[in-house]
Formats: sequence, structure tokens, C-alpha cells
Amino acid sequence: MPGLSVGRIANVTVNLSAKAAQGRNFGSMLILGTSTVIPISERIRLYEGPADIGTDFGVTSEEYKAAVVWFSQSPQPTQVYVGRWVKTLESGEAGTVETVLQAVNAMLDYNSWYGLHLADTVDPSNMDMVSVASALQAATVSRILANTTQDAEVMDATSTTDIAYLLKTGGFGRTFTQYSSSSRYAALSAFGRAFTVDFNGSNTTITLKFKQEPGITYETLTASQATALEAKNCNVYVLYDNDTAILEQGVMANGDFFDERHGLDWLQNTVQTTDYNTLYTSPNKIPQTDAGTTTRMAAIELALSQAVDNGLFAPGKWTGGPIGQLSTNDYLTKGYYLYADSVDNQLQADREQRKAVPIQVAGKLAGAVHYSSVAITMVR
Repeated sequence: MPGLSVGRIANVTVNLSAKAAQGRNFGSMLILGTSTVIPISERIRLYEGPADIGTDFGVTSEEYKAAVVWFSQSPQPTQVYVGRWVKTLESGEAGTVETVLQAVNAMLDYNSWYGLHLADTVDPSNMDMVSVASALQAATVSRILANTTQDAEVMDATSTTDIAYLLKTGGFGRTFTQYSSSSRYAALSAFGRAFTVDFNGSNTTITLKFKQEPGITYETLTASQATALEAKNCNVYVLYDNDTAILEQGVMANGDFFDERHGLDWLQNTVQTTDYNTLYTSPNKIPQTDAGTTTRMAAIELALSQAVDNGLFAPGKWTGGPIGQLSTNDYLTKGYYLYADSVDNQLQADREQRKAVPIQVAGKLAGAVHYSSVAITMVR
């Protein structure tokens, strides 16, 4: 139809905001093996079941054996990464062989995985395992290490050279060690259960203590052996005299509870991603004003609220130091508290560099019951 464009009078444009950045997957596991199946140039593959790993690597491979333990958990994990440690070279393959530490450092370039377990016919030396734990402890992107040991020395309270003792004295908060006399990959079962947690759900967080490990043979221990393991923060799947077997204690090498380490890594990434997306997806700038700070805090509060919903946070008494209007022993009715000072009190140098005022969060972890006590008094 001839005529002038309506745009001369009513000019309408449509702007689509940027798609929000996604947070990390805290259920992603890496099995790092020594088989030469994956080319060095490829380095890492994603699998959705053990059968495919068995096809690629063979059912006698350590990668397959580890994957069977991982996928045997209930609820069942949906995927796993398999990585290549270049311990040996395929005939005619170009490349350089690596130590285990070099292999782990190479895998740190891949942000797709969160947990790591080695898969080899021979355990690394204790010092090599400590070096791997150190690498993950210092990694810029949060990671955690699953370490299974079959060394019975960990049950000896007088031993100061076993891997559990070394990892505990090293204070490694990102390494989880489990003793198993029958399986090289028992710790993968623990991670398989923990990594199915959906942090976006309601009341979904768990403690690893009391959990089952399908396919793993439980240990029958003496009280002194169990006490020695607990003293070294070494986990174990153990039989009790009521004919039940449970995983205990669910701790990292430094004594932190696994569920808190896992949950806080999720929280850090969720808050980081949320704050980034507030700036990234806004069609206009977030002003360097108190109103701009309020916009950021409102978005961050959604992430903190989810931490309450999934069971990581809970209302309770704040026992830390004062923050803003929050004082020691005040009650956190929401389970958390946010504070930011006014931009009027900001240093001029920070304002000129367009730095936002710091936002501080006080949170109360929900914890979990691991021990109970009941007193019964009878009268006639």
C-alpha cells in the first residue's frame, strides 16, 4: 500500500535485554583417569551413564569402575566428566607425560567440573595426594577433592604418616577422605549422593552422615578404630549393632562439615552471579546512589531467601560481631541480614572509580543433628 511510513509519527523500537549469566553446576564430578582413550587435545568428556564409559574405555578400566560407583547412588546422578591424566602416551601419540599434580593443574583450566576423584590402578604417594589437595585448596574457582584410601594405618591412632593424618594437619577444607578396605572409589559414592542436591528446591539440603553407599561393602570396626578415624577426620561407611550401615561423619579433612562447604560454595557463586546479572541485564545503568545499592541488595536477598528455602540458612541467634544495626546475640528472624552504608560516606577515590559500596551479609547456618541424647526417669 502506498503512503508515508507510520514511523514518521509513532516510532517504536524493541530492545531485548541480555540473557542472564548462568551459575555453576555444583553437581558436576570429574573422574581423572590414566587411560589413553581421550586424546590430549580433547582432554575431557561428558558422559550420561556407565555403559558409554564401558564402551569407550572397557569394563575393566578404572574409569568404568569409578563410574559404576558414582552412578549406583540413589538418587542417581545424571552425568559425569571423565578426564585424561597423561601418565603414559599412546603409541605414536605426541605429547609429554605428566605428574598427577601437572594433570590436575591442567584440568583446572576447565570450569565445567566441581568435584574430583582420581582413577588409577596405583594410588599416588601421600605427598602427591597432599600436593593435589593443596592445588584444589588454592584454586581460584571453588573445587573439592574426593579421596578414597585403603591404607589401614588411618585406623591407627598413633600413626602420623598416613594420608588422613597429613590432610588433617594440613587443614585442607576442600578435601574429603574416606577409608574403605574393599573399594578404591568409595568416596565417589558419598559425592554421588551429595551432588544430587537441588539448591533451587525447598528443604533439599542434606547432611552426609547416616547416608547409604550402594555397592560399597561396609566396614566392621572396633570402637578404637572408629575413634581413630574420627580423630583424623576420615570418613567411613560402617556397620552398627542395630544391623544398619551408615556413612560417618561427613566431614572435610579440616573438620568442616561437607554439606556446609558444598552449600556455601553454591551460595557464593549464586550471590556472585546474581549481583553480576543485576549490572549486566539492566537496560540502564545502576546508579551509584543509595537507590542503586537498594536495587543490588534486593536481588541478592532473593539468593539469600533461597538459602533459607533449601535449608542451608535458618532463623537463629547471631553470635558473630556487630554489622550495621545488627549486634551480637540479636535474633536473625529471616536467617540472614544485609547491610550497606550510604554512598554519602564513600571515599571519593572509590566513587571516582565507580566502585559500589560494600554489601555485607550475616547468615545463620541451619546445621544438622548428628548426635542425640534422651534422658528417661522412671518412678513407681
